[in-house]
Amino acid sequence: MKASDFIGREVRDHEGASIGVITDLRCVQDGPLRGGAALLRVDAALISTRHTGATLGYDRRPRQGPWMIRAAVRWLHRELRVVPWSTIAEHDGVLQITTH
Repeated sequence: MKASDFIGREVRDHEGASIGVITDLRCVQDGPLRGGAALLRVDAALISTRHTGATLGYDRRPRQGPWMIRAAVRWLHRELRVVPWSTIAEHDGVLQITTH
């Protein structure tokens, strides 16, 4: 699985209504060991109603970057949802949240 296989794809809720597109994936480094480090595992998907691209990290820290850019990016992604990866499944080529 590659991140590019999911970023930009539409996600639907359990009733089939569109809730937005995946703009980014959050990973944690707690997978099996390879060499001296643990592998990354996808933990959550960031879903936005905007197709304007990634949030450029402005969702992670309250004082990230110049305030004007931070304010514009946060306004564009004000409806951003962080959805646990374990609740997203693919059914007939459509990504869908499996729990309400």
